Amino acid sequence: MGQNPGYINNIETGKSMPSLTGIFNICDYLGITPKELFDTETQNPTKASELYAIAKGLSGEQLDLLIALAKGLQK
Repeated sequence: MGQNPGYINNIETGKSMPSLTGIFNICDYLGITPKELFDTETQNPTKASELYAIAKGLSGEQLDLLIALAKGLQK
């Protein structure tokens, strides 16, 4: 990540907090967005984002089928 190991250790142990630039660097390193980093409600935010990106290109009928499938999987 290009950071001092002591800096990373301090963040990991809660002794310090990363700067905003540091947060963006962490996200870049992990290949995620800041929204995904801070999303505590979604079990798999990266996969949810991938599904949303795919869904944006679907027709209304295809979305209805996807919604029905998702509801069936929730049961």
